[in-house]
Amino acid sequence: MKVDDTFDLARMWAQSRPASQLDAPAGLDVEQPLLDALRRRTAYHNAELTEDERLFVEDRLASGQVDVVFATSTLAAGVNFPLGSAAFASWRRWDFDRQTHVPIGRDEFQNMAGRVGRMGQAVATGHVVLTADGVQESRQAQALMDLTTQAPLGLGITPDHFGTLTLQIFAGRLCTSREDAFDLIGSTLTASRERERNLVGIDHWRDKLFSQIDRLCDIGCLIELHGQITVTTFGIAVAHSGLKPETAIFFIEGLKRSSAQLTQLIDRAGNGTSEDDFVFVLSHAAIRSPEFGIVGGKATRILNWRIGRNGPVPNPYATRLNPILFDQPWMADAGAANGALQLTEWAAGTARGQIEKIVAGVRLGTVQGVARDVSWVLTGVSEIISSVTSPTLADESKPIALRGNGEDVQDVRRLARAIRRQSIRLGVGVPSDVLWMSELRLPGLQSRLRRDDIMSLRRGGLSRPMDLMDGSDQADERRRIALGLQERGGIANLIRNAARTWRQDDRNHSKTTHLRRADRLMLRDQIAALYEKRGTDLEQAFSISLGGLGIPCQPLDVTGRQGFPDFLVSIEDFVPIVVEVKSKVSDEETVPLNAATEVLAASELAGLRNNPCITLCSPGVDPSVPTFIEAAKRLCVIDVSDFCEAILRLHEGTLTRGGFYNWLTTPGIALAEALPSPATR
Repeated sequence: MKVDDTFDLARMWAQSRPASQLDAPAGLDVEQPLLDALRRRTAYHNAELTEDERLFVEDRLASGQVDVVFATSTLAAGVNFPLGSAAFASWRRWDFDRQTHVPIGRDEFQNMAGRVGRMGQAVATGHVVLTADGVQESRQAQALMDLTTQAPLGLGITPDHFGTLTLQIFAGRLCTSREDAFDLIGSTLTASRERERNLVGIDHWRDKLFSQIDRLCDIGCLIELHGQITVTTFGIAVAHSGLKPETAIFFIEGLKRSSAQLTQLIDRAGNGTSEDDFVFVLSHAAIRSPEFGIVGGKATRILNWRIGRNGPVPNPYATRLNPILFDQPWMADAGAANGALQLTEWAAGTARGQIEKIVAGVRLGTVQGVARDVSWVLTGVSEIISSVTSPTLADESKPIALRGNGEDVQDVRRLARAIRRQSIRLGVGVPSDVLWMSELRLPGLQSRLRRDDIMSLRRGGLSRPMDLMDGSDQADERRRIALGLQERGGIANLIRNAARTWRQDDRNHSKTTHLRRADRLMLRDQIAALYEKRGTDLEQAFSISLGGLGIPCQPLDVTGRQGFPDFLVSIEDFVPIVVEVKSKVSDEETVPLNAATEVLAASELAGLRNNPCITLCSPGVDPSVPTFIEAAKRLCVIDVSDFCEAILRLHEGTLTRGGFYNWLTTPGIALAEALPSPATR
């Protein structure tokens, strides 16, 4: 069934059904046509529904409150519902290669048919209905309906997969030469089956494989010397990200070309307009990247056809930012321009109705789907940029565009964590100043604070943790007013309690895990001190933790040096790092912006104005800080729990000192999740 069919048929069916009273749960954004259908025990289910809408439909299906659901194959697998019959509107789809309609695969048909008549469900026996026109179609339909046989297994590996596979096997250190790689692929079950079905065996795979090795060498992912092949740091980073190498090159070249203008956008810390400009450029680049095209192999992501079908819409972002877009002119690709515009409004927290007006026929669920794909691309790009711009990495291991230590290369490095933050924004759909609220955990079915609630609080001037933690009657009333609460008044108190424990649960979980690992390393006292100490005691704990690794930690804030930073840390022969340790007594408090950035002025006072700086914060840093930190150029801020993870990895041997230095000196907030993995170190 086509997506449009699900909407149209559900509406037509529902018109003849009696209506009952049904309202969407408070805070849940459900489009009116879907709500109208559900009131008549009818639903539709497809990829253009939002996440909340799909879950709402599935919940009502599971509870037996829907009699008929019109669905695409999104309902085909993974969920059991008490449905008694499945009727196929169509069981043939268009094959672009053959230019004709062909039956769907038997496994796909059985998966969809299997949604009805499930053991353990209210309806144990189901009926499956499909129609056929003519003798040939009838035979094809009967073959699909034969549930006693299974479709033959497909080929697991084909030459079309060699592009990704080749990089992965070299990055995994499974091969060191062309023949090694060919022998490895030749040892697979797929190769054995190919030999059985093809008289020439797999010899024709050799040229395909070797051409991919040539491609990866040309791009800079592999190096071949005297018949031996090694993978570069760039190649390992690309393999770990899952992106095409061509996507990485596309972004590297685009970021370098526009680095000065892009860093100006993040330098305007706290300016929502410049941040939205930044996310537009990144979103447009992601959609125009090889991930959405055929360069470097088959597209890994597909842009919904509705987004660009009627040409470009008025686009103030594209018009203003065209000179720094990675691919110009913007109007040459309506899908990319329109999609980036919708994603920018989504990330800015714009209301659903306004987003859906941008491009006719494009629902919010479609925008969310594109946002997830673009977020995935940007996360991978951020990881690659962080890895290949490391000051500890030899030029020969870097892509050609990033060799040397020019200002443009330094600017690209500064963008790594800013790109990561925009990828998170796109995943949630809110501005940076309230992004932290998406981490709040609420009890009950609504485990997360919804986007509409976050934006309502923001519009009410409640964007800081302290605004939500305040338990006074006046603060409670402000929260209720902001949320527009009536019978929903209890959620305001739940939000207050969630804000009070914000990060504490994660911190306590991290502490428990870290102490368990520390016990094995005989480091329990060191790690416990980092978590528990405050003030000068925390400074001492920090010094001891580095001393245990043989990393010199020179005190600077001594008698006669008022206003100097706390430490100067020297890792190998790299430029020393200026360190300031900041803490709050209460676990409910966070280190504010002024305290987090104080190290910059202190470093200048100490004559270290060009050195990288870090601020270690306990229990954590205020969530408004990231945009300002990224604008500070040489400042990195770290929570104690993330620092403990790095210390333990150094002792465990899964993090190199070079990787540690790069993590510490990349501008922005240093998160444990951004530490180099053992596969990329």
